[in-house]
Amino acid sequence: MPISGRQLTPPAGPIFHLCRAVQSDYEVGEFRAWAGYKNLGSDAATGDLAHFQHVLSFADTEAAGRTGIHAHLAHAHIVIPTSGRGVFSYDGVVTEATAGTVIVQHGGTVHDQFDFSYAAASDADNRATPQWIEASPAAAARSFGFLELFVPLAFANVEIVPPAEVTPADQATAWEHPYHLPGAHFAIQDERSPGAAYRPVAGRPDLEARDAATWEPSAGLVATWILRPASAKAAEGPAVTVGMPGEAGGIDIFYMVGGSARLRRDTGEDVLLQAGDTATVSQGALGDPYDGSADMRLLRFFIAAKAQCLRERTPDEIRRLEDLGPRIIRRRQVRPAGDARPVNVLRGAR
Repeated sequence: MPISGRQLTPPAGPIFHLCRAVQSDYEVGEFRAWAGYKNLGSDAATGDLAHFQHVLSFADTEAAGRTGIHAHLAHAHIVIPTSGRGVFSYDGVVTEATAGTVIVQHGGTVHDQFDFSYAAASDADNRATPQWIEASPAAAARSFGFLELFVPLAFANVEIVPPAEVTPADQATAWEHPYHLPGAHFAIQDERSPGAAYRPVAGRPDLEARDAATWEPSAGLVATWILRPASAKAAEGPAVTVGMPGEAGGIDIFYMVGGSARLRRDTGEDVLLQAGDTATVSQGALGDPYDGSADMRLLRFFIAAKAQCLRERTPDEIRRLEDLGPRIIRRRQVRPAGDARPVNVLRGAR
């Protein structure tokens, strides 16, 4: 089904939008009945080119059940756990999601979330769940939460197998359908992955950064870095360049996971970002952080200008795809025990 909706054109003029942590709260049941969704303001800033949110469990697996097997047919989809534990089946590959992991879920990857933690004493306690971007015992003990970036805001959510009907064979199944973004693929980076170590930032001896390696698997749509103050733990090797040389006209999203720092606007003013604050801006409108707290953890996304050449689906196309449900699947195969083949192994296979 071709995409015939509007081109993903952001608002005219420079973009500069701040969403303070206190300006948004979790909307429980906005999509899944047991989850809360906190909109971080990027959709309004970009004219729905991007959607950035924090998702938090408000019930445990026993009370809420699994999501069922489904796919989000977005151009790009990145998931970054911030607390607790979630367990997914991605194309039949069981995958644990915890703080310290970055998942290029890739719009179109068929998956099922079938286990997730909930560890709050009350609704208010849950809403105050701290966020981490590195593994820690404190993070593991909390409700499952994750940051989620989509390009664009509007896309089809296609159910393949309803929650109550998922069998062990379904959970172990690889799936093939025609709605993947060309050139993009699933990828996962944890803290032990090659290239995941923090290294000094080029030209900034006071900072170190982790390149989350989302650029290549997102087909050159989204790059991701995590910045923190320099430490004795930084790995040896080439300095990290935060930014994409040769790219112009894109969009930057800054999210302060923890701590605080100042960033300077291209107009000369300083902007203070504190935990939970988001700045969505035109490329280059904010510089790297300075005067950061010792616990500063700053997440930075870069969305390439070529995203603005893509289109979103019309409401009718979304409805038709969602009505098709499992009929989008062209091939399926139950993975044998110990199958080490990658996620989306059947993609393009005949």
